[in-house]
Amino acid sequence: MNDTMPDFIDQFAQHLKSQEASPKTVANYTIDLRKFAVWFRDSNGQELTLKGITPTDVRDYKSYLLTVERRQPATINRRLTTLRRLCAWAKKDKLIEENPAEEVKGVEKVQVAPRSLDRKEAARLVKYAEREGNKRNLAIVEVLKNTGIRVGELCALRRDDVEIAERKGHITVRFGKGGKHRVVPLNLDARKALKAYLDARPQVEDDHVFIGQRDEPLTPSGVWDIVVNCARRAGLQDVSPHVLRHTFGKQALDAGENLVTVATLMGHARLDTTAIYTQPNQRDLERAVERLETR
Repeated sequence: MNDTMPDFIDQFAQHLKSQEASPKTVANYTIDLRKFAVWFRDSNGQELTLKGITPTDVRDYKSYLLTVERRQPATINRRLTTLRRLCAWAKKDKLIEENPAEEVKGVEKVQVAPRSLDRKEAARLVKYAEREGNKRNLAIVEVLKNTGIRVGELCALRRDDVEIAERKGHITVRFGKGGKHRVVPLNLDARKALKAYLDARPQVEDDHVFIGQRDEPLTPSGVWDIVVNCARRAGLQDVSPHVLRHTFGKQALDAGENLVTVATLMGHARLDTTAIYTQPNQRDLERAVERLETR
């Protein structure tokens, strides 16, 4: 990719930073725009400018991503969102008169719930974590599975964020996604596993709840490895901390909890994010087909 890119991409990145966008968001938007700039140059024979973007360019780019690169709808829609946001910023700053990406629709896709574990698989994962005998790893699995917190939120927990009594307990997520603060109750399984770990936790100066082998706080990648390895030994594939979060969301809604309650527990800003768990997942669809009688 040519390193020479339009100055407005860097200017837009600075704008995103001023709006307190996360470093990951800024990086993803910048990458998307650099890819669009390369496509624009190759397609039009000239360098990308803000005023040079037309609705036809945006539609052609969408078609290119769909038919030539064969990208997934989520990727295409994200890149179109990036273009819309860039052009909205340019229009607001009077760099262009109209937003050429505003009317170009994304790619529609039937909504399917993300991968999650059914109850037998979740029980199997816990059983193998128990057999391993590592109290920290069992606590990680139980907390992720029974609270739905994000892996970054788990790693950020401090000792005073955890309160456990005989019949109840909770964890406090102080810096969730979007800087949101929430209190998440702990069920019996999570309380027992977490208390057992805290009683045996290494006595180190750092007050993070989950400590690694070098007496340092566990990182998200460290938690990821713990969950993946435990799942592999349990004979489960494609299991990650995020799959355990999805497992919590789907099981909570399947048990009859309402959307508002589950969204609050999971720290979702929008109910439609939580509502995805009301949809069948890929396994549900496969089982429906398998139940059909052959003729």
